[in-house]
Amino acid sequence: MSLVVSSGRIVTRAGRALLCLFLLALCLSRCATLRCQQPPRPPPPTGRPGPPRLDRAGVADHIERVRRQLAESRPNDGDVATFLRAANVNLDKAEEKLRANDLLLADRLVAASDAFLHAGEHSELIEEGPRGRRLQAPEIAEHLQHIYFRLQQGEYFAQNSRDPGAKPLPGLARKFYERALQAYDRGDWLAADQYAKSSDDTIRGLENLAQAATPLPPRPR
Repeated sequence: MSLVVSSGRIVTRAGRALLCLFLLALCLSRCATLRCQQPPRPPPPTGRPGPPRLDRAGVADHIERVRRQLAESRPNDGDVATFLRAANVNLDKAEEKLRANDLLLADRLVAASDAFLHAGEHSELIEEGPRGRRLQAPEIAEHLQHIYFRLQQGEYFAQNSRDPGAKPLPGLARKFYERALQAYDRGDWLAADQYAKSSDDTIRGLENLAQAATPLPPRPR
């Protein structure tokens, strides 16, 4: 009886070993098959990268969103009126470029319009009061330091945009930066934050105008 049990154990161990070897071979075979079925890697890009490819529907939707926001905006002083006027003018240009299927220029112009719209909205937020989390002094100081260096680029962007309507905007960016500094000195963090954002958005709008006026290189084939 013990010999039969012993033999049975030997057979069982041998069978398990054969089963393990069979499963291992099956897995290796399937892995090799899957490797063969994987798509080949795409070839590396050749030539210089071209301008981004834009979606017409996405640009059109951006224009429509800015148009709705501008329709709801009510300027509360002359500076805000200047921002909104620049936003409307550039939005009209963006729609014109979209109709001509010039998506790159339409995208840059609507981005400029969006930036000028936001630059005008920040002073309204000061009157309405804070929304959400309010920035603290260290964060505002860091933002103001960033804007200080950006201000040096404002005139450059305005000149390169070749847009007469952009001429007063670098001065407005400096004006709102000075207002932000004054509010910071008196501890008015809300006003300091919003005036800083107005200045920053103004420069961002000028940068988009300069990009719209920059000739694009031909797309590589």
